Formats: sequence, C-alpha cells, structure tokens
Amino acid sequence: MKTEFKQFAENIRLTDNQEDDAKTKYKGVCKKLHTSYYNKSYDGGTKFLFGSYKTKTNVRPLTEKQDVDAIFKIPKETYEKFKNYTSNGPAALLQEVKDYLKEKYTTTDKIKAWGKVVLVNFIDKTHNVEVLPAYEKDDDTFIIPNSENGGSWDKFDPRKQISDFLSSNSTTNGLTAELARMIKTWVNNTSSCKYKSYVLLTDVIKFLQIHFTTGADYSEYSDVVKCFFQYLKNSCDEDIKSNVETALNRAIKAIDFENEDKPEEASEEWRKIFGLEFPLVKSNPSKENNSNTRVFTNPSAPYGYN
Repeated sequence: MKTEFKQFAENIRLTDNQEDDAKTKYKGVCKKLHTSYYNKSYDGGTKFLFGSYKTKTNVRPLTEKQDVDAIFKIPKETYEKFKNYTSNGPAALLQEVKDYLKEKYTTTDKIKAWGKVVLVNFIDKTHNVEVLPAYEKDDDTFIIPNSENGGSWDKFDPRKQISDFLSSNSTTNGLTAELARMIKTWVNNTSSCKYKSYVLLTDVIKFLQIHFTTGADYSEYSDVVKCFFQYLKNSCDEDIKSNVETALNRAIKAIDFENEDKPEEASEEWRKIFGLEFPLVKSNPSKENNSNTRVFTNPSAPYGYN
C-alpha cells in the first residue's frame, strides 16, 4: 500500500494556504495583546507558539476543535499585580485579556475566558486561537493562570515536548510527524475516542524510541500503524483501549488482505480506521494480468494546494 499511504499522508497535511491563515490569526491576537501591555514596537518576541501548530502535526479536513495554541508573554509587573490579588487573580487576568481582545475582534463569534486560556472563535470556525497569558521565568518555563477552584498559578513547560518532538522527528526522518498526523486522523474518525493530542504525541515519540527508530518508507507504513496500535494497546488508558483494539484488529485484517494481493479490500479496512482521506483502491489486480497498476480515488482533491 505504498502508493495509498503516500497519498494519504498528503491528503491530511495542511496546505500552505491553511498554514498561512493560522499564522495570520494567532499573530494578530498576540500583536493586539502586545500593544495593550507593552510600550514598544511588536517584533514577535512576546508570543510563543506550542501544540500541534508548532510541531506541524495538525491535520485536515479542519474542524472547530483544532485550536491554535499560543502563549502571550505578560510583563513581570502584570504578573505581580494579579498574583497579589486576594480573590482569584488568574480569573481577573483572563478577563482583562478578553476585554483587550474584544477591542479588536468585534465581529468574531465569541471570545471566551475559561480555565487557563482565552479562546478567540472566528466566524469561519477554523484556526480558532487559544491564547494563554503567561509569565516567562529565567529557566524558560512559564507561570500560567488557572482560574479554576478559586484560582492558582501553575508551572508550564511546553518547550520540553517540543524539544523531544524535534529530536525524534529528525532521528526518524519525519516519521514522528507523519505517524502523529495519521493517529490524529484515526481519533477524528473515531467519535468515542478521547485521546488528547499532548498524550498522543508523547506516545508516538516513545514508540519510535523502540520501533522504526530511524524512520520508515511508505511501503512500511502498514506495519508502522499496526505496531503502534499493538504498543498502544499495552500502555493506553482503559477508556480508549476498546478503540485501540478495534483499530488494531482492522489493521491486522488490512495487512492480511495486502498479503493476499487484495488491495481493494485492504484499502476498505484502512478506511474504517482513517476515514475517507485514505484512498480507496477500485479494483484488485486481475489474475491474467498481475501488474502493479492500481486505480484509486483521491477524496481530498478539493483541498489540494500542495
């Protein structure tokens, strides 16, 4: 299934236009906050991107759940002011950030402060921005507001996972990012699966420290996916285990069809895992002419810019 997995990887990768749209939105949010908190020109130094848009492990088709995670670095005096509040300083900080953003984003669906972040929902419902106001410490970690349970100030270190990801992705020649995107597509195609992106990426990194440590060719992606589900079955939380077992059984069945030279049936099984973004092979090779030529559909053609 080399051809199909290569096409699948292209189908779920964000286009240049989509990446540019995300950049425009999160940079706009952070620039507005910079002008509200600092008396100096904006050079991008007060924003810090993390999460799937930093590692480029986000996927398409885009959904409303795919937020851009960005830190806005607040001045020390702002942190100290809200830290000294006697009643839920974190909630007060989030409310102030929300109020500043409402000055610019007057036509968005809504701007909501909750938990640790302020969420800016855009009318087109893509690339909504979750901005996390945070104070950067000398050790490169952050102190972030948590408005829940009366309010607290928590330590946050997003740079650790980013560093681990970059190291793994370099060692595996890009397989870390590709596997993460494939597994995220499985999660999006499995409505009952509650598998957080942060945990997912950590699991992918750990898996590739043991298996396929130097990467894999597209012809090996069937085995990569199957082996990951086998690994995950033995380490995942109970609440997603049944989802993992179902996916593993389908991957095994798909590989059996591949070995029987039945790519049509194999692609149907992979589609049960990944959804319509995985190409469907329309027919099996005839016994009279056992060529390697295949015909498959490309359901993501309307998205394609790459």
